Amino acid sequence: MFDGIGSIRDVNGVGSPNDIRYGMGAAAELEAYAGEEGIDSALLVTDEGVLEAGAADPVVDALEAAGVEVATYGGVTPEPKLALAEAAAEEVAAVDADVVIGVGGGSSMDTAKLASVLVEYDEPVREMLGMGNVPGPGRPTVLLPTTAGTGSEVTHIGVFADKEDGGNKKVVYSEHLFADLALVDPELTRSLPPQVAAATGMDALTHAVESYVSTLRTPYTDALALHAIELIGDNLREAVHQGEHNDEARYAMSLAATLAGQAFVNSGLGAVHALTYPLGTECGLGHGLANAVLLPHVMEYNVPAEPDRFTEIAGLLGVPEREDESTLERAHRAVDAVKALNDDIGIPNQIREVGDVDESEFDSFADIALEHSQHNIDRNPRRMEKEDIADVFEAGY
Repeated sequence: MFDGIGSIRDVNGVGSPNDIRYGMGAAAELEAYAGEEGIDSALLVTDEGVLEAGAADPVVDALEAAGVEVATYGGVTPEPKLALAEAAAEEVAAVDADVVIGVGGGSSMDTAKLASVLVEYDEPVREMLGMGNVPGPGRPTVLLPTTAGTGSEVTHIGVFADKEDGGNKKVVYSEHLFADLALVDPELTRSLPPQVAAATGMDALTHAVESYVSTLRTPYTDALALHAIELIGDNLREAVHQGEHNDEARYAMSLAATLAGQAFVNSGLGAVHALTYPLGTECGLGHGLANAVLLPHVMEYNVPAEPDRFTEIAGLLGVPEREDESTLERAHRAVDAVKALNDDIGIPNQIREVGDVDESEFDSFADIALEHSQHNIDRNPRRMEKEDIADVFEAGY
């Protein structure tokens, strides 16, 4: 499983970076890339945790081996604000970096993406928000995930909190945010704490499940999503509890996260991602954890709309067949499988166990989800009105 570096090139036609390389030690590919592209200087965009854990060291080593001068912007924080991307862009300009390299979780990679275009255009960041508002290509970007979850290395999306708008999340969608090179190196995930491996792994599972039942799914996204679900079902427990001691599980989870990222960037997501919005903005829950807690409850709501697909998900998550079991009954057991997975990796299945949330807020949470994430509601396989959203929150409480 670990021999050599796999590569997928020139696949932007299906919504993807130009070049994806994956495998143990893939970060070393930066040395050849820098030589091929004539890169003399690079800005590393990351966070303090990644730097302290040494997860970025192989990246710096590969660049320095190619004679590249490396500067570092280490100020990225979880749920990054737009101002962070602006600050990173200023640093790109200050060091005149030939390439912007995002190393970390989704926050660092998203910041690198947006910084790479902000530095090229004299245009306010808020004019780039939304769909297709980035005026053109930015500096070349290379993205390396240190978690196995967000899939940000293969998406054209950046998510940021807007301090000037009460901290509401804003999204940038643009083909110009696709990386020039995505390097998926499971060795960079060795320092992941178990709770982070659990939350990011469930984030990847949510991406795969929502892609598979999305109203915009395609045979291409189905293939990606199904393989990701199977890999996660088979490996997430080991990746969480054995971590650095189980290369095979971490390899599988890194691959699953990237597959799920490619799936959802082409199919869209669903109601889980809509409902997590208020849990993040109003309650401060991390994205992966909020996804994990809500996923089984949204699945339960969606099962009647897609029983055949949820039956297939059940099988991929290891649910054995039973005699005289109907398709609908087996589909509901996919929900049980996700709850069991949460239990096994230390994530509660109820909102009240992970955040300070009052049931009286669910009506307003439904309004927030509809206002800020209607596109995800629209792609959900089962029609969802305000009262339905409140009911799902109530079931998950």
